[in-house]
Amino acid sequence: MPELPEVESVRRGLVRARLRAPVTELWRSRSPLRIGATWRDERLECLVGATPGEVQRRGKYVVWHFDGDDLGLVVHLGMSGRFGLATPEQPHAPHTHFVLRFADGREVRLVDPRRFGGLRAGKLDELWRSPPLGELGPEPLARGFDGRALEARAGTSARALRDVLLDQTVVAGIGNIYAVEALHLAGLHPLLPAKRLRASAWDRLAHALVTVLRQAIDNGGTTLRDFRDVSGHSGRNQDELRVYGRAGAPCPGCGTTLKGFVHGGRSGVFCPQDQRRARGRIA
Repeated sequence: MPELPEVESVRRGLVRARLRAPVTELWRSRSPLRIGATWRDERLECLVGATPGEVQRRGKYVVWHFDGDDLGLVVHLGMSGRFGLATPEQPHAPHTHFVLRFADGREVRLVDPRRFGGLRAGKLDELWRSPPLGELGPEPLARGFDGRALEARAGTSARALRDVLLDQTVVAGIGNIYAVEALHLAGLHPLLPAKRLRASAWDRLAHALVTVLRQAIDNGGTTLRDFRDVSGHSGRNQDELRVYGRAGAPCPGCGTTLKGFVHGGRSGVFCPQDQRRARGRIA
């Protein structure tokens, strides 16, 4: 699933494209996308005639402004979504579900084979207040994000640390790849209950999150299977992953064989030496 770095790569690509011509046409396939009440009323028609502006990101969501700060489009890429640039002469790729055509002849298209992505348009202030944007936790790359911000939201939780990081109301934009990578960098066992951490461990974890996210953004995101940026290019960060997907390989830190695990239906990897599951509280 595209996580914060991949969505940030898409956002930056849209900014570089400098799309400023009004929307002249909108096409939407008949196939439903993300299920749930939040996404049922897409209201995409309001974008026809609107002029695109600033492109922001909130967690795993692209938030595209139209006509100043009046209208907005929220895009969620789901498990396999690609949001890219095209021209009308290019045939629609299989599983294309959404096309915005602009007056300068360019288009943006959402291709989503698994249809877990989502689209929602409307008044921008309403989009920011309502789910899913209104329910998100702090941005890990925002100024002021630190261990105290994490501890305030999860410091009393009995859930496993990896599960806490995947909770978008605790911290926005983190998925399984970067949770596993950050926990290894912080030297924390992924299944350790969150309430076992002391303040210094929360600080270490927050710093590790920022480090792995910034590295992934610099590398254009992680492409394990489907992710592409708006120009169709794969990310490069998969070549820099230290532990994710490397169960059975030596730990890059100590050389101990990395171990895989499955918890809550999600797989993960940790180092039994550098991420020991201590009995007491972790400082």
